[in-house]
Amino acid sequence: MKRFTTIVLFLVMIIAAVEVVLPKVVSDAAAQGLRDLTGSKQATARVDKIPALFMLDGNFDRVTADVSEVKTEKITFRNMHISLRDVKVDIQSLLASRKLVLEQVKEVELTATIGQEDLAAFLNNSVKGVKNAAVTITPEKIQVTSALTVGSFARVDVRLDGRIVSDRENRRITFVTERFWLNNTPVGNIGGSLLTEVPLMDLRKMPFNVNVRDVVMEQGQVIIYTDNRS
Repeated sequence: MKRFTTIVLFLVMIIAAVEVVLPKVVSDAAAQGLRDLTGSKQATARVDKIPALFMLDGNFDRVTADVSEVKTEKITFRNMHISLRDVKVDIQSLLASRKLVLEQVKEVELTATIGQEDLAAFLNNSVKGVKNAAVTITPEKIQVTSALTVGSFARVDVRLDGRIVSDRENRRITFVTERFWLNNTPVGNIGGSLLTEVPLMDLRKMPFNVNVRDVVMEQGQVIIYTDNRS
């Protein structure tokens, strides 16, 4: 009986250790995999499965992660929160190579934040002739001021008011100019009939199959809410 009790206690200790250690090992591997998958600078992740031992078959109840400085084809997101439910991954690739290969995800929620500096850097790098753009984001509008160089010598001061909108049909996020000034002179009608669109992101090129649910402008930032719901 004493020998049996000792064996049982040993097994309990092993299982308890697995329940503590395995989630940490898998979560760290998932963080590295998400960092590479999203092109981010830094990532932290938590993987949940009950019991934890079942993680070894690659099935997770939930994966949550926070990643920062996510570089896309066009713009850099300041940070991104990722929530995945009912996830199936290639567990061998995850543990051996820290590569996150998603085989199945039932639910995806992704929240991305664009800061004023991120949008300004995008405009400076992506819009021809724009230099030293300064961006101010408020709940009502996004204001951009810049100097636009035309040809070799001509330089005009530019100011525009706009907002970031989503196109669910084409799964794109776009900056739309609603009012435009050149050297303090309005261009187009005062009511804002001149609309200029600048593509920021094509969601079809993201590693997650999501579409935009909502775009919220706050003081100093824009928050984009996406998920994979129909």
